[in-house]
Amino acid sequence: MRVLFIGPPLFGLLFPVISFAQAFRISGHEVIVASAGRFARQVAEAGLMAFDAAPELDSEAEYRSRAEKRKQQEITGNFSFFSDEMADLLVEFTAAWQPDLIIYPPLAPIGPMLAAKFSIPAVMQTVGFAHTPRHTRGMNRTMQGAYARHAIKAPARDFAWIDVTPPSMTLLQNSGEPVIPMQYVPYNGGAVSEAWWQKDPCRKRILVSLGTVKPMVDGLDLIAWVMDSASEIDAEIVLHISNNARAELRSLPENVRLVDWISMGMFLSGADGFIHHGGAGNTLTALHAGIPQIIFGVGADRPVNARAVVDRGCGIMPGPNGLSTELMRLFLQNPLLKKSAAEVAEEMSRQPTPAQVVQHLSDKLNVGRF
Repeated sequence: MRVLFIGPPLFGLLFPVISFAQAFRISGHEVIVASAGRFARQVAEAGLMAFDAAPELDSEAEYRSRAEKRKQQEITGNFSFFSDEMADLLVEFTAAWQPDLIIYPPLAPIGPMLAAKFSIPAVMQTVGFAHTPRHTRGMNRTMQGAYARHAIKAPARDFAWIDVTPPSMTLLQNSGEPVIPMQYVPYNGGAVSEAWWQKDPCRKRILVSLGTVKPMVDGLDLIAWVMDSASEIDAEIVLHISNNARAELRSLPENVRLVDWISMGMFLSGADGFIHHGGAGNTLTALHAGIPQIIFGVGADRPVNARAVVDRGCGIMPGPNGLSTELMRLFLQNPLLKKSAAEVAEEMSRQPTPAQVVQHLSDKLNVGRF
């Protein structure tokens, strides 16, 4: 079977589909992941074949520019997360390659457009908790220009949805499409182990990340405490900030280690806490690792992700005063957070693996229905 994955060209949107694509590949299927620009190379580095659907696109720079204009109220809404930019070459590629299945995440509305154009079954792989029919319709509307260019009347109805959230936390709503549960298996790239990765068993370790996009757009105000007061707690703090997002970085306390990139899924194993913005990938990676979380939950789908974690007892959201030494001490001393996080990790480990879902989908596609 030929399977076309759509990987929007931003880390937080592309990486969550990589493990599923790898599962199809090792099960013997032909897999191509469509992305754009430097993110096509990220696909190749994951050991998968890539199709670059917008070779000249600098998606991070475009996203940053769009965010600045949105702040200044020069533009509102109607953002396809680069599906529109990828559409024309993807239509040509799909016509030539003729895939048997299309898999796409919610912020890749080119998926159902291609499914409609070529009568190919499409499956949506959810990423996070904030997916509803209203959200799907809104994303499809961002593609009106592409639908007109390619003479397509309406998006295709999905063959199925895949829900990667833990069963006790799922908030999924759809319009009746079959829902397949699947274990979220983090993909964060590879790395060569370094000596400092070994955790001191007598000292707490906290990982801090605002993702790859938010600090470029909104700066580092959310983690001012890390830069100014982290020395007030006895813990090792690993601060992940990409090199292109450090304009507001100040000198750091001695117990804070600054890193550009780490394989977060592996690195969280054994950590005592994770402070992050609330992106779906970070949220689910921490749940998979059984690590308590402090989630800011500001913007996009992050408030929904944060609320799901807090309601399940796996983390907390800072109040209006943000991070503080008192909040950090209470967080690290709360055994109930760790207990709930461990329960959810165990729950996720019992969900069907990506390889099992590959087989399930293959069987259903062979008979043409659920």
